[in-house]
Amino acid sequence: MKPVRLIAYLTVASALFVMSGPAAAPAVTHTVNPGDSIQAAVDAAAPGDTVKVMPGDYVGVPAGSVSAAVRITKPLKLVAKSKISNGVRVRILPGVGQNQGILVEPPNPGDPDVVGVMIKGFTVEGFQNNGIWLRHVQKFKIQGNETINNLENGIWPTLSANGLVKKNVSYGSDDSALWVEASENVRVIKNELYNSPTGLEITVSKDIKVKKNDIHDNTVGVGLYHPSAAGLPPLAEMGNWEILKNHVHDNNFTNNAPLGSMAAELPKGGGILVLGVDDVTVKKNLVENNGFFGVGVIDWCVAVDGSAFDCDTNPPDVEPAPDNNSITANTLNTNGTVMQTNGLYEVVRADLTYLAPDGTNNCFSDNLPITATTFAIPNQCM
Repeated sequence: MKPVRLIAYLTVASALFVMSGPAAAPAVTHTVNPGDSIQAAVDAAAPGDTVKVMPGDYVGVPAGSVSAAVRITKPLKLVAKSKISNGVRVRILPGVGQNQGILVEPPNPGDPDVVGVMIKGFTVEGFQNNGIWLRHVQKFKIQGNETINNLENGIWPTLSANGLVKKNVSYGSDDSALWVEASENVRVIKNELYNSPTGLEITVSKDIKVKKNDIHDNTVGVGLYHPSAAGLPPLAEMGNWEILKNHVHDNNFTNNAPLGSMAAELPKGGGILVLGVDDVTVKKNLVENNGFFGVGVIDWCVAVDGSAFDCDTNPPDVEPAPDNNSITANTLNTNGTVMQTNGLYEVVRADLTYLAPDGTNNCFSDNLPITATTFAIPNQCM
């Protein structure tokens, strides 16, 4: 009986092998040299492949109605062979009609999210809208890039999830150097963000961790903004934003945002602004030399100049008072030292500013040293 069993086993094994089909093709690396098209290599790549780009300047080639220099619609790695710190760059510049630098999105509206994208080592410069823009993308990594003078946002993951934004340098935008919007489970680690109306902006998102970033020389360093500041409606669940161990300093940049935008209403000199949002932890940050305030917890509808966020004219969709926020163990040095030309601004100039009479369960402890505060701030968290 043993030979019969052996034959049976071999027969079953052979059937299973046939049913399993051919093995998946191994990932391939496509190399792009100066004079070649990055977009052509991306289009030729199969899902899971790597597109490696050699140093040089690459001007996006117009491609029909696509307004991005490089558009990615599949999982792949886009890697620049650069050493930005040594001046060896792979630089992407706008071609005719191109407003976006690197855009990652599904092929068509309503298609499933793109899952698994890395963008590493690029300098993206001079686009009218966004430098690196991800929408409907999961499991992404944006690392070691440089975005310069991209006039809407430098780096902008929106409607995305499970991502890492690490060790990038972004500056020279008219809105935010880095904006996380309507996204979930995103880590923002060790970036340098400067020379923009907001260095780092977060809106309508869930489970965001911001750690060990250098955020300086913006109008407002870190802007944690009420959903009314976003271009998308509120999510069913928002909050759990952790702002940990960042250096937020010298954010006294003159606001250059286009008139009529929310960003244009921001007064310069803000360190970390918790504006009408809930469930935020601001802990162990070094916040210094911000002329207006170090950390501000402010109701969206309590505009310090009486007009910036007029809730009578534009009632918010979500309750505007900040609730359940924890501001603890931050080091606050020489904030609020610049005299404000607007008299109402002058009243709330401080290291730690609390302007939320309807806010609940906001706790403050071990923030040292504090030279001035506004309103009554509890000394201890419950």
